[in-house]
Amino acid sequence: MNRGISLLLLTGCALLAWSQTASIAPATKPDPEALAAKDPGKVVATINGKQVTAKQAVDLLKLLPDTERRKLSDLSMAVQQLYTITDLAQQAVTEKLDQQSPYKERLQVERDQVLAQAFVADKSQKSAPTTDARQYYDSHPTEFDRATISGIVVAFNAPGTPSSAGGVARTEPDAHQKADEIAKKLKTGADFAATAKTDSDDPQSSSRGGALGTLSAAAPNLPAEMKDVIFNKLQPGQVSDPVRGANAYYILKLDSRTKETFDQAKNEIEQQLKTEHDRAVSQQIQTQYKIQVMDPSFFGTNAATPTAGKSPTLLKPGASVATPPPPPPPK
Repeated sequence: MNRGISLLLLTGCALLAWSQTASIAPATKPDPEALAAKDPGKVVATINGKQVTAKQAVDLLKLLPDTERRKLSDLSMAVQQLYTITDLAQQAVTEKLDQQSPYKERLQVERDQVLAQAFVADKSQKSAPTTDARQYYDSHPTEFDRATISGIVVAFNAPGTPSSAGGVARTEPDAHQKADEIAKKLKTGADFAATAKTDSDDPQSSSRGGALGTLSAAAPNLPAEMKDVIFNKLQPGQVSDPVRGANAYYILKLDSRTKETFDQAKNEIEQQLKTEHDRAVSQQIQTQYKIQVMDPSFFGTNAATPTAGKSPTLLKPGASVATPPPPPPPK
């Protein structure tokens, strides 16, 4: 299961990628619905010369799925865009564009997809995941292990590649040698935080004494070697030998290890189980409608090869989990 910062993967230089964003604290978001409930008629904006009340703004925001609303970083921009869309759509209806081709047909497809997704969601809601949160927690004990770590990054460039944006132009053997020298220095008593500030190639974490934050043992792309070092071989306060990543060697220090309690993990487990259940119901329904191509020439494609492009889906908006992009190269 993807949990918390588990999407901040350790693949290649993901430790580095994560450390570059860890210091950014999320801003406290307002609660528009609570504010609108207190004073629904309060004018909160004007658009195209027309006043927008708190209730109208909230009604516009409710047009978005909950998962999308929670991701919004600028509510005013979202209200502006939604207001524009709804106002232009109403003007289009006034001019009867909804009754003209190709808009009429496109609207029908969109309507059918929304209804199909509603059907699948209804089927999913009327059934329940086969595993409850407590059962999942008890049967996946190591998945809730958390490790707070620090690291020293010694970057290198693969043969034939240019130096990184940070100006690192080091071969892998040179990086390995430097990492070994740093590890020896640490074992003879050198201070880890001070060494990270002077020797790490990651300016973000080095400015914090190498602090990389907390990660989950359940991170799906956590390389086995790094996972073994962090969660099995190191005790709090201990420092690892250099561990090779895709573009760097890492010297890792285990600052502390904790285990998330069931009460702390319950809501996230339930959400994950629901997402997996929704996807399973959708896939089960789709298997009933699996196409069997009798004449490939009619479709103009190899039936065994998926075609590119956006296709309709039975999953409700926000239900699918996107694969995170690969981490950037070390700096």
